[in-house]
Amino acid sequence: MKLKIRFSGRGGQGIKTLGSTLVRVAMVADYYATLTVDYTPSVRGGPIFCDVILGSDPISYPFCDKDADIFMAIDQKGFERAAECIYEKTFSFIDEHTIANAEEIIQEGIIHRVPITRRADENKLPKSANILCLGFLSKYLQEDGKIDLKEEYYDKVLNNMPKRFRDVNLHSYQLGQALYQEFIDKSQ
Repeated sequence: MKLKIRFSGRGGQGIKTLGSTLVRVAMVADYYATLTVDYTPSVRGGPIFCDVILGSDPISYPFCDKDADIFMAIDQKGFERAAECIYEKTFSFIDEHTIANAEEIIQEGIIHRVPITRRADENKLPKSANILCLGFLSKYLQEDGKIDLKEEYYDKVLNNMPKRFRDVNLHSYQLGQALYQEFIDKSQ
């Protein structure tokens, strides 16, 4: 089993933290995991993306090259820089408020528009949109069944975060899970 995920955004949104947190969850579950990050020299505000590869066997190539299973994007510039990972089987979860032209750029796969940043903003947690994405993704992966990342693995990693971020991150994670449930309810 191998699962390839690309997250994209802009510097300062916690994209690297999102990827590294998912890698830690997978490692707790005894999966092999890699994280690669691509960003511009800008400290804040420049496009960034990270590739997370999870597998039951050792991973020899840690990148998504037109073969991502999942693509999540929460910023226009990051989206434009990272969208080349998509192919006909990619499930793309694209922020519906910050990305204007997803349907023009993504010509393959399945596009889902999700109000990720709006939900973070509504709850006065704009700096936690990354962990909100993790909560959303956790529910998607549970339903997809391709990888077995139990809730207890996420809990273990999130509860080991620095205390000053723990409560905010746990709340954001739960908001992401609730957003996924709303997404499913709306789709049916």
